[in-house]
Formats: sequence, structure tokens, C-alpha cells
Amino acid sequence: MKNNRLAAIATAACFVASMAMADHAYINLDEQSNMVLSGPFNALIPKPDGARTGAPEHSSQSFLDEELKISKAGYFADDRFVMVQIETTNGAPGTLTTENLPIYEIAGEEFRARTLCLDISQEELDSDSDPLFEFIETQNVQIVPAVHAVQLMVTSDDGKGQGTILYMRNVPGGCETVTADFEKEFHGAFERFVESIRGANQ
Repeated sequence: MKNNRLAAIATAACFVASMAMADHAYINLDEQSNMVLSGPFNALIPKPDGARTGAPEHSSQSFLDEELKISKAGYFADDRFVMVQIETTNGAPGTLTTENLPIYEIAGEEFRARTLCLDISQEELDSDSDPLFEFIETQNVQIVPAVHAVQLMVTSDDGKGQGTILYMRNVPGGCETVTADFEKEFHGAFERFVESIRGANQ
């Protein structure tokens, strides 16, 4: 069950690609390493103070007649990170949807999101070939033995574009040690990040 949950959040957050070259770039960086989003969403995501930047990666993948185009980038610290992904499909309108996700109030607004804690052993991490976790490992972020995660998702009006923000923080003692104070700080940090995006785009 744990491996299924790990795979589910990784796949949803980072459904990444096989083609090395891509003909799109939905996320770019400005001179201050802020993320500049384009394509289905036009927005600025400010770089958190003191964070390391994971340069944008652009890829695509085909499923029968459907083609997904994906861009992702991240901001990293030693024990936490936030990743942003934009993807589009050439499928029918409404192909991408967040209707199956619960509604959360974050920074005074309603979003489709989910939150959970995942225990992750080093053995699982070493054996998992998911591109999300491979990308994280290159940034030297501590995620073993567990991470607390929140995943916020939005879709474009036509259902052909989707944006994902994934925030994870290491839980040094494992999920069973998560306290109310930890969750309060965790969600407070994510709310401040969401508020910084709103402030940068007013």
C-alpha cells in the first residue's frame, strides 16, 4: 500500500517524459531565478529566500493519439522543497481535471489539493526509478525516513492544461511522529508561499 501511495503522488506530480528535446517551455527563470509561467497559465512564482533553484526541464510523452507536454522546476532547501509542473494535452477538452480532489482553503482561497505523510526508506528510494524522486535526489534534499506533502492542482478552463504545486518537508522521526505543531508550521509555510505567488501577480 505504501509503495502504491508513493507512486501515486509521484506520478501525479511529475508525469515525466521520454523525449530529451521538447518544443515547449512553460516554465522559465528570470534574472532573479523567479519562475515565469506561460502557456495555459501566465504567472510569476517568486523564489523563496535562501532556496536553491532546480533549473526547468521540458519533456513530452505520447499515449496512443494523446501527447503530453510537460515543464517542471523547483526550489530546494536541505529538508524541504517545492516543485511546480505545467502540462498540456492535445486530447479532448476536459481531459485534465481535478474534480476528484478535495477542496482546501489555502491562504484565503479555495483550491483542489491533497495532503498526506509518506514513510520512505532508503531502499525504496534507491529502487524507485520515478523521475520525480531522481530529480529530488540530485538536489541533496533529505526525504528519508518520511515526508509530509501537500499537492495543489489547478486546470485551465478548457481542461487541456494543468498546473501542480507540490510541497514536501522531511519528517525526521517518521510519519508517526508528526505533531499538531509540525502540521501547523508545515501548512503555514505553504500558505506563505501561495500568498507570495498571489502578491507577485496582483
